[in-house]
Amino acid sequence: MTESLMDHGEIEFLAQQFGQPRRCSYSLQVSPDTYDAWSQKISDGPVACRGEVIMVIVRPNGNVLLHTKEFYPEGVYRLLSGRVLWNDDVEQTLRREVAEETNLDVSVRRFLGLIEYDFQCQGRSVPFVSYVFELHESGGTLCCLDQVEGITDFREATISELSEIAANLERLESRWRDWGRFRAVAHHMVQELLND
Repeated sequence: MTESLMDHGEIEFLAQQFGQPRRCSYSLQVSPDTYDAWSQKISDGPVACRGEVIMVIVRPNGNVLLHTKEFYPEGVYRLLSGRVLWNDDVEQTLRREVAEETNLDVSVRRFLGLIEYDFQCQGRSVPFVSYVFELHESGGTLCCLDQVEGITDFREATISELSEIAANLERLESRWRDWGRFRAVAHHMVQELLND
């Protein structure tokens, strides 16, 4: 299913520049509301997307940058991410989203992961793809330049703390349950890869 979302030439180009990513696939059973939301996310429209970039920004002290938004459940922080629109390429999206969401100067160190998702509901499925990159901060003043993002705070976490961040996401309930399980996947991957 994810084949329709990915450009294999682009993935190979990114791998040549930043290293071969860890590739993994996840199938997640989701609610009808979640399924409909994800179907719409990749459908036609001005903000429809073919995936996302996940920005693992390593600060000078070795910690990674997390954020929260005004509409998230209280106390929930996670790694930064940004939509890859259908007409955009992944690297262009990565650099744009880092600038808009953090105002930091960064260097791309590694193409850490390529996560292929299959969201399933009542015999139907919808794909999604996350491109995970390790970036190192080299300057700038941390702030969100895009107010539409709704980012209200940043914090740092050690690499080992990402496991607990993932566990907190997996414990979310009600309408946040599917989102939390989806978001936890990348945090587990990053914690494992950055500890290698």
